[in-house]
Amino acid sequence: MKKNFINLLFISFFLFLFFPFNVKADDGYVIEKYNVDIKVNENNVLNITETIDVNFKIDSRGIQREIPIKNKYLRKDIEVKTKAKIKNLKVNREYYKSEENGKLILKIYNPNKYFTGKRQYIISYDYDIGDDNIDLYDDLYFNIIGNEWSTQIKEATFKIQMPKEFDETLVNFTVGYSGSTYYEDVKYSIQGNTIEGYILPDRVYGYALNAGEGLTVRIELPEGYFTGERAVFDPTSLIIYGLIILSIAIIVLEVTLFRRYSYHKKDLLVVEYVVPDNLSPAEIGYLYNGYVKSNHIVSLITYFANKGYLQIIDEGKNKFSLKKIKDIPNSEPDYAKTTFNGLFKKANDKGIVKKSDIEEKFYTTLNTATMKLKKTHEVYNTSHYVCNVIYIFGIIIMFFLPFLLIFTTYRLEKYYSIHMIIYIFLTFISIVLSILFIIFNKKRTEEGIKYYNKIRGFKHYLEFVEKDKLEALVEENPNYFYDILPYAYVLGVSDKWSKKFESIIMEPPTWYEGNMYSVTTGMFNVNTFNNSLNHTLSGVSSTMSSRPYQSSGTSGGGSFSGGGGFSGGGAGGGGGSRL
Repeated sequence: MKKNFINLLFISFFLFLFFPFNVKADDGYVIEKYNVDIKVNENNVLNITETIDVNFKIDSRGIQREIPIKNKYLRKDIEVKTKAKIKNLKVNREYYKSEENGKLILKIYNPNKYFTGKRQYIISYDYDIGDDNIDLYDDLYFNIIGNEWSTQIKEATFKIQMPKEFDETLVNFTVGYSGSTYYEDVKYSIQGNTIEGYILPDRVYGYALNAGEGLTVRIELPEGYFTGERAVFDPTSLIIYGLIILSIAIIVLEVTLFRRYSYHKKDLLVVEYVVPDNLSPAEIGYLYNGYVKSNHIVSLITYFANKGYLQIIDEGKNKFSLKKIKDIPNSEPDYAKTTFNGLFKKANDKGIVKKSDIEEKFYTTLNTATMKLKKTHEVYNTSHYVCNVIYIFGIIIMFFLPFLLIFTTYRLEKYYSIHMIIYIFLTFISIVLSILFIIFNKKRTEEGIKYYNKIRGFKHYLEFVEKDKLEALVEENPNYFYDILPYAYVLGVSDKWSKKFESIIMEPPTWYEGNMYSVTTGMFNVNTFNNSLNHTLSGVSSTMSSRPYQSSGTSGGGSFSGGGGFSGGGAGGGGGSRL
């Protein structure tokens, strides 16, 4: 006996804990009875009368009823959007109406009067669904009671009068939260063309519907069951054909622009034996690449050293120092003076600046110097930048235009599957071409073309000049190798340049302290020196462009969508709340 009592107590405690969590609060009011009377006309206009008996438990002014105008039908095989029209609206009490977020908002209340107790609200209106734009069949797919009410409904009844005969086996009701396919609690009978029914109340609490639950009917009907429906404009075909024409136009436009303003055909190579127009290595790099890179500014380090402005000290273990020998003269260009003065801004009393003195500090000076370098020559004219904008805009517009179909169309894409395949193919071609055109958008100004050809010829000379020619030049100018070295560095051929001097006797540079001597012979080795210098310059480059660490975060989310024949998946419905 004692054991049975303990078991009973345990079960009672479990039920006490479990069931309250499945019941939503009544929000200060309860709908005692909700009756919906629907007369369906042959033109797919529904004459609807809603009779709502409400019991207000706390001071209230009335109710708010929200009726969807924009509808999205959810079926297993198709999704369709429509926009209904509401006409002949009548309410048995004082009300105010507005339209917000695709819904008709009815505030049925006296703003200056509060009350408790029972009130009945009768709302009647014509709900013009219009043509559903489905060619396979017609159907009545309607949320009799929407799943957006904020309280429980004790009793729910309905009556549907169809305009003519229909297949009773294709009548389907669903009840519950949005997306539910449950139907067993819906009881109905069919007499002629009229369907009447109700929802069984919950066995524990006696509610037909909890807050957030609704009732939906779907009756599949033969195509042509409805006649004379209001035509609903479906812009899908217009949009798809428009997108195809637009994509072709964008492709034609971009190809035309590329051929006229972007494509740069290389001229005949003419070898240059001297530095073109006595330009600095930074200008050579900028004019050759067509844009400024950090190594263009870094090349000035060797340029400054070879001119006697500074000394490079390789301390090993990825450490270096720069020692100022003398001030940079005013005859040097602005970008060079900005770079030099910025390097020695934190120099000690001996004129030495270490790696740590410029690390995470020099990047602002680097940006200023690169901006000044860009102003020295006009590599591209306005058409270059306009074309780039058009190519980028082409990518963006071709990527985002398909989203018009999501927000503006009613039919599924499968109705236009061939057209969509054509459009997707054209979109792919357009985007690929746009990317290629951006990469190869290299047509320059007359000045830019002149310098590019000269520098290309000079680079060819550095790569293929013969040894005897170099020996003669070194004999004439012992510093010739070092004079050209910063140019070879900025053009990416310093390794080839140094290898040509392997068997040519030269003095080591006075402006560099580091690994310059062969391990086997102990003699100055130009390749060893070049490798060591490049390693140092690599460290200088990363240090000059380094910035203070900044963290960033990202966040993401997701969404889901439902299928078809669900509770809440039809037109109409909506819900309401207490005011």
